[in-house]
Amino acid sequence: MITNDMKISEILNKYPQTLEVFVKVSPHFKKLENKILRKTLASRVNVIQAASIAGVNPDDLLIELNKAIKKDFYMSDTNSNTDNIESLNDNKPDELKLISEDKIIELDVRPILEQGKDPFNDIMSKIRTLKQDEILLLINSFEPIPLYSVLGNKGFDHYTDKSSDVFKVYFFRKKGNFKQMENKLFDQTESELKTEKVIELDVRELPPPEPMMKIFEKLNELDDNTILLVHHHREPVMLYPKLEERGFEATSHQIDSNYYKVLIFKKQRKDL
Repeated sequence: MITNDMKISEILNKYPQTLEVFVKVSPHFKKLENKILRKTLASRVNVIQAASIAGVNPDDLLIELNKAIKKDFYMSDTNSNTDNIESLNDNKPDELKLISEDKIIELDVRPILEQGKDPFNDIMSKIRTLKQDEILLLINSFEPIPLYSVLGNKGFDHYTDKSSDVFKVYFFRKKGNFKQMENKLFDQTESELKTEKVIELDVRELPPPEPMMKIFEKLNELDDNTILLVHHHREPVMLYPKLEERGFEATSHQIDSNYYKVLIFKKQRKDL
């Protein structure tokens, strides 16, 4: 039986016939016909989230999906609970009312989706380069509900504004001591190194472009169980997109004004 919390990718893998149901319920789900998008996007979204994104009743979607795999299905067979659907924010927060337009960094991911690509890496690249006083404005054709929890874990709140078929989502840093939150997250990550193989590299005394060259040389030594810990004199913002192109991810932590610790690892190590 299909339940609310099942991922769309899991449903399609177990019951391929449900693809027709998704497309019939909402034109939005035609994206699932694209194998690339199906593989990347559907793995992050469950039934409740998918229904909210597509603007359909989750109970109706659940009924139709289960009918496709069990003809004598009745809604009473399930423990339907749609209370956790995240609704759009009604009140604009003060952070958005007071900020100047030049501090709002815009990213329209609709062209990326139209090309059949997953915009997740583009979004995360923007988030990494976002300055402390800047806000990310994400423009999308549907509400990116799974992204709320992903960026929420990284210290961001959001405000969603829907007009016609366009969703504008503002991501801004949570109130409170963000640096303390950032320290805690990094400490948790670094503590995991105790059970991993770690390669350390200190590039603080090297002139450009040697730090980047040395880092690229070390990437060849990384596997799924190895992490590269780089001691850097600044945050290597320009390095992030180049790492992503090569299948790696990085997280940085500022120790003092001229000292950053940068953890680099293969993408599949961490589900963002």
